[in-house]
Amino acid sequence: MKKLLSICASVSVLAVGANAFEFGYMGNTSFGMGGSGVGLANSAWGLYYNPALQGVDNTYKIGYSLGARIKEHGLSELKNFDLGQISPDSINTINALLNDNEVAITSENGIVLQVPLKVSARLSHSIGIGLFYTKRSAVNFTGYLNTNTTNIDNVNNAFMVVNTLDTLEIPISYTMQVYSGFGTFHAGIALKYIYAGHSSSKTKLTKDTDVANPFNDIFKTPTGARTHSIGVDIGLAYALPKEYLVIGVVAKNLNSPTLKANRLVDTNGIPANDDKLKMDAQYRLGISTRAIPLTTLAMDFDLKPNYEFSGFNTKVDNTANSIGVIRRQVQYISFGAMLNAGILDLRLGVAKDIKEKNAKDGWIVSAGIGFGYFDFSFFSSTKMSKLISKVPTEFGVKLGGSFSF
Repeated sequence: MKKLLSICASVSVLAVGANAFEFGYMGNTSFGMGGSGVGLANSAWGLYYNPALQGVDNTYKIGYSLGARIKEHGLSELKNFDLGQISPDSINTINALLNDNEVAITSENGIVLQVPLKVSARLSHSIGIGLFYTKRSAVNFTGYLNTNTTNIDNVNNAFMVVNTLDTLEIPISYTMQVYSGFGTFHAGIALKYIYAGHSSSKTKLTKDTDVANPFNDIFKTPTGARTHSIGVDIGLAYALPKEYLVIGVVAKNLNSPTLKANRLVDTNGIPANDDKLKMDAQYRLGISTRAIPLTTLAMDFDLKPNYEFSGFNTKVDNTANSIGVIRRQVQYISFGAMLNAGILDLRLGVAKDIKEKNAKDGWIVSAGIGFGYFDFSFFSSTKMSKLISKVPTEFGVKLGGSFSF
């Protein structure tokens, strides 16, 4: 136990200063528990959250999941300004909004298979294979207004920018578990083939642009840069008998794969494929307990901030007046509970981005209900958007299912 906690502390130190995508919500089980999954043993999605978990609940498992989530930030305020009649008093506010806004959609879909391989009374192994497809699209409005600007049509560097990134991952994992006199130690590694496609485009921002309706461009399929790469995930876990306590820690994309990206403009004004997007390592700690009969309680915590895929590569030229959209940092802590009554399980969860500085930004609440082969989960922000009345700034749904034997 002391060795595992020492390793966890070491990972925390290594995590300082790194950048990455946000952790993600693959699979229905964790999605309905606020995103908690790194220490969650009784889930089919250990291959994604922490490959060491495959050994904690060492059974045959199959799972599938389809879903999407959408997030809006900053456009609510931007739509309140008439860009055809800009007053001097509003220029600083508009510039701030053009520097930090987005509407983004993320679709995470996957299939997983886990196979146990017992060797002896004190040593066993398991393997897993999966197929994960993630689509990320972000629309941003970017630009800079001089102090004498009265009409956005007169601004040459104001654009609507669309970035789309599709990734296909095929992970293969191996987990070894060693039984001790008090609890079990688990170590897992997943090697994954990564195929990625990225595209970016820009459209001149005018007074007639409907900033409240950028969805026509958000579902485009990437046609730009292509990447073939390899990623490495490593996980550790310690479990007491009957899973009274499970502690897990994971490092995803430990080798920081680099993806090719479609730069918006090169020196000739033609899109180029020579930019890079680095998938820096993600580190997360998870804890769960099944001390209460038929119930699982879980908590996850990002050991470092991650970057969302929002506004990547939006600097439209190299002039002093060009301001790229800020890539927002997120760092989540989540809590989840699951009641497993045989053929039926119920899940609840909450999550909070501790990097958000405004108390009004709210929490993420989630829930799910599963019948084995069929499962439905959703989550929603408690903060309402001003862009569309009575719609949360972030929400998502998933359909899926899993079973073990």
